[in-house]
Amino acid sequence: MIEQVRRQSVPGADLTVPPILEMAGISKRFPGTLALDHVNLAVRPAEIHALVGQNGAGKSTLVKILAGDYATSSGAISIDGQPVAIHGPRAARQLGIGIVYQELSLLPNLTVAENLCLGREPRHGISIDSRRLLQESAAALKALGLERIDLHRRIGHLSLPTRQLVEIAKVLAQHPRILILDEPTAALAPADCDRLFEALARARAGGVGIIYISHRFQEIIAVCDRGTVLRNGRVVSTFATRDTCLEQLVEWTLGQKPDRYAQALAKDATTTSEPVLAVSSLAIGDRVADVSFQVRPGEIVGLCGLLGAGQDEVARALFGDQPAARGVILWKGKPVLVHSPRQAKKLGIGFLTENRRDEGLIPDMAVRENISLAGLHAITWARWLPLVRRGKERAATGTAAARTNVQAGALGRPIRLLSGGNQQKALLARWLMLDAELFVFLEPTRGVDVGAKAEIHRQLAALALAGKAVLVVSSDVPEILALAQRILVMARGRLVAVLDGTRATEEQVLLAMQGGYTHAS
Repeated sequence: MIEQVRRQSVPGADLTVPPILEMAGISKRFPGTLALDHVNLAVRPAEIHALVGQNGAGKSTLVKILAGDYATSSGAISIDGQPVAIHGPRAARQLGIGIVYQELSLLPNLTVAENLCLGREPRHGISIDSRRLLQESAAALKALGLERIDLHRRIGHLSLPTRQLVEIAKVLAQHPRILILDEPTAALAPADCDRLFEALARARAGGVGIIYISHRFQEIIAVCDRGTVLRNGRVVSTFATRDTCLEQLVEWTLGQKPDRYAQALAKDATTTSEPVLAVSSLAIGDRVADVSFQVRPGEIVGLCGLLGAGQDEVARALFGDQPAARGVILWKGKPVLVHSPRQAKKLGIGFLTENRRDEGLIPDMAVRENISLAGLHAITWARWLPLVRRGKERAATGTAAARTNVQAGALGRPIRLLSGGNQQKALLARWLMLDAELFVFLEPTRGVDVGAKAEIHRQLAALALAGKAVLVVSSDVPEILALAQRILVMARGRLVAVLDGTRATEEQVLLAMQGGYTHAS
C-alpha cells in the first residue's frame, strides 16, 4: 500500500534553495521544564517537511512559537532569510503562516460559510457582503473537492470528519506561504485523505513550505519529502523520507525498537467461556441492518470498516447512545434493552469515545476528577449522601492512573494541560476504575503518538488476559491486526466478513472493507 501512495509523491525538495522558514537554536523553558532544547528546523519552498515525535516531545510547543502563542527563551526565527519576531497570532498570519490544529477552532453556532470567512469577511460598506461571502466560501470548498458540504449548515450539526475538512479548507483559503498541519487526517476517510494530499501537492507546486505533523508513519513516508524527529525536546534526526522506513521512524521516536508485546498478549488470551455479550439482528435506523456477533471474556474483538460503514453506530448502540436501535442483545445470556449510557454503565459496559474533546473530557476539571466520573457511586459516602470521599477518590484514581502510566503529579492538574496521548490514557483509567466487564473502545489511539499507542495496546491486551471482554472499533487496520483475535468487517451498514485475527492479512481486511470479501472464518 505504501508504494501505491508513494507514486503520487514528487521528488524531494531542492536542498540548494534557501529555506522559506528557519528556526535556529530554539529553546523554550517553562517553570521546572525545558520543553525545547536548541532545536533547529529548516523548511524550504515546495517542501512537505514532517515533524515527528511522541506527545510531549516538543512538537506542540514548536508550533505554538510559530503561531505567536509562545515566545522563545532563546534562538532565532527567519522567514526568507530575514529575522522575524512573532508577537501573536495576527503577526503570524501577516507573515504568511497558516495552521490547521488537531483541536478544531471552528465556532459551532456559525454556518460553514461564516466559519470559512471568519475574520476576513467581505464587506459592502459597513456590512458583510453575504453574496461574496458565499462565493468565496464555495470556492474554498471547491478547492478541496468538497462541494457537497452545505454552506448554510451550522458547524455544530456536522460530523467530526466534515468539520476537520472545513477547518483545512478555511486555512488553505488564506493562501499561506508556510502551512502547518497537526494530525490533519486523524478523522478523515481514505477518499478525503486523497483530496487533502492532492491539495497539498498543489500548494507545494505553488512554492508553499509545509510542516506536516502526524503519528501515521506510512503517510509521512508517502507524502513528505524530509522530516525532523523530536524526542524529549531535542532533535534526534533529520531525514529524507526516501532513505528511511517505518521501523527506523519508530526507533527514532521511541529511542528503542518497536514493541510487539501487545500482539503476543492478545493472541495468547483464551476465549472458551460463554459470551458476555451476544448481538443478534441489530439494526439502527436505515444505516445498519442485520448485524450479529459475540464477545467473550478474555477476548479482543476488532470491528472495522470504511468511514460511514456503520461500525461507529454499532459501538454506540451497545452503550445506549443510538435511540433508533432495534434487535436482540443478550448480556450474560439474558436479553437486555440498553436505552442509555447510564443503563449500560450499570450493566458493566465501559465506553471510550473517539471524540475525547467534545464527549470524553471536562477540560477545566482535574485529571483525578475526570478519571473518577464513571465510578462516583463507589467513592461517595452513601446513595442518600452523594458527596465524594476525597481520600477514597485519591486512592482509587491513583491506582487506575498508575495502570495506564498517567503520572501521579499530573492528577491534580486540569486535564486540558495534558498531551492528547495522556488525555486518552486518563480516559482509559476512568473505565479501569469502574472495573467494567465489557470495554467498548471507539478509535482508542486516534491522534496519539506511538509511545502512548503502544501503552494503550498493552492495557487492552492486559484487560483480555484479566478476563475482560474487549471490543475495539478502529479505522487503523494494522492496529486491528495487532490486537484482535477475531475481526468483524462492516461495509454499507452490514457485517460482511468475520476473520481470524491471527491469520488475516491487511489485504484481506481492506478488501472486506470495500465489500469484496465475504468468507467468514
